Amino acid sequence: MAANKLFTKVRTDGRIGEPKVCVKCGKMFTYLGFGHFYCPVCKERDAEDFAKVRDYIYENGVASALEVSEATGVSLKVIEQYLREGRLEIPESSPIFIKCEKCSIDIRSGRLCPECATSLSNAMRIEMNFDNEQIGAVPKKLEGKMRYLTKK
Repeated sequence: MAANKLFTKVRTDGRIGEPKVCVKCGKMFTYLGFGHFYCPVCKERDAEDFAKVRDYIYENGVASALEVSEATGVSLKVIEQYLREGRLEIPESSPIFIKCEKCSIDIRSGRLCPECATSLSNAMRIEMNFDNEQIGAVPKKLEGKMRYLTKK
């Protein structure tokens, strides 16, 4: 109980954060309910690494993960993580892609191909007893500008 009090903080909405273990470094920190389970130090380091990768791609155009890694000092493992999170995307013209975690087909970003995501979604809908009326439509916001897949 005393350890929990050490890591308890009040969020901006008045609710209390909860103690978590950072998935990168293993240290305890107060999780305030948004983002990955990263402690503040690892979160800052991740933001810096992503900025290096983003800036390199922005300045140099299409490049392989190996080129980006060598130029920025960000490991290939971290770059693959950004691809899996959907923060980066492999261009159509690339000969190398990442694999769907379910069926191993080539994909440009994310964890699953559209077919596996749909089947997983349908299986979850059946398990959770959702019907079509319980699924809301997504508004269409079409913008013609090129952008990164995350807000940062």
